[in-house]
Amino acid sequence: MTHSWNGYKKFAFGHDNLKPITQTYNDWFNLGLTIIDALDTLYIMDMQEQYDEGKRWVEPSLKLDINRDVSLFEVTLRVLGGLLSIYHLCGEEVFLAKATELGNRLMPAFDSPSLIPYSDVNLFTLKAHAPKWSPDSSTSEVTTIQLEFRDLSRVTKDPVYENSIARVSEKVHELPKTDGLVPIFIN
Repeated sequence: MTHSWNGYKKFAFGHDNLKPITQTYNDWFNLGLTIIDALDTLYIMDMQEQYDEGKRWVEPSLKLDINRDVSLFEVTLRVLGGLLSIYHLCGEEVFLAKATELGNRLMPAFDSPSLIPYSDVNLFTLKAHAPKWSPDSSTSEVTTIQLEFRDLSRVTKDPVYENSIARVSEKVHELPKTDGLVPIFIN
């Protein structure tokens, strides 16, 4: 972990991913994905110096109002889940504040006529839409974001997140099934 963190810090700090062979970086969403992914591991491994570096980056540099479409699924699991995870471990309010802001910015994805969330949402314009290649959403993606939104409701004591995700569960359970299974994609 020390080796990985040091390489990331040297060549890609603040960016989403390190490209170790070229010693450059890639930004998929411009949300510092590696930092958010690593915070709970750094904390658990008692890598205090590295954890502090990541934490110091979050408050001023994790900008959630970027004018970019992001994947509801990826950002929920990696960023919202990462922020909630580290919040539960350390109890530091900065992580809950960022998780709440992000949760609010992801909520437009749930404003679909079918109650099935759109796959993509722009974190600045707060407009959501289906993927560019299809009008459908992946069933696995819209159903595996349950934990993060339910947890966000519980820690903020605001039922809006859990209510939105509960509607998705209800809708999926109502779908016609083939051999007990729902389709891979749903609209």
